[in-house]
Amino acid sequence: MEILEQLKEKFVSACLYYYIDFVYKTSTVEKIGNLDYLEAEYPEKFVVFIWHGDSYSYYPFLKGKKLNIVTTKNKRGGVISRISKYFGYDVMRLPDSAADGNYIFQLKSQINKINNANLLLSVDGPSGPEHEIKEFAMIMALFSKRKILPLNIDLKYSFSLKNRWDKLKIPLPFNKITIRINDFYEVQKKDRKEEFSSIKEEIKKVMQA
Repeated sequence: MEILEQLKEKFVSACLYYYIDFVYKTSTVEKIGNLDYLEAEYPEKFVVFIWHGDSYSYYPFLKGKKLNIVTTKNKRGGVISRISKYFGYDVMRLPDSAADGNYIFQLKSQINKINNANLLLSVDGPSGPEHEIKEFAMIMALFSKRKILPLNIDLKYSFSLKNRWDKLKIPLPFNKITIRINDFYEVQKKDRKEEFSSIKEEIKKVMQA
């Protein structure tokens, strides 16, 4: 049974990464903002924020660049891990309860020692609510002493999986894809006193624009 599950995971993963790669190769991709922030050679590293429902659409965007992606250890995390590795990203797999303190310190240690790469977080995941930034994401930026770099993406042609909490978007081939790298935000200790509410609201507005 375990072998069959692994084969299924490999098959599903391959279908997904070949498809999104094909979408990018047949589409016009416009990148707006300071692209230097995301280059591997850029001296400062960020915590990159995206929405969970947009996550599939981003995969080829930083192909071959240094990037750490955080996902869970469940079956869904296995598929995400395989897709990420296809595009050259490093994967850190945590339990769904990753917001518990011990995991935060483990993750902080990894991202600052392994390869000095940007850290990508689907900030309303792994289970929503949609477009509500989790405190875990803010704490990771604070504890790792990294600035937050929010991204947003616009797809001219796509469909959404309405039965999922995140309304996951699937882009179509021969598309126009626009990705914006927004200005960075710096989270401070004082923000924690109000549970990061003000800065989360600012970032949310930018990511929904």
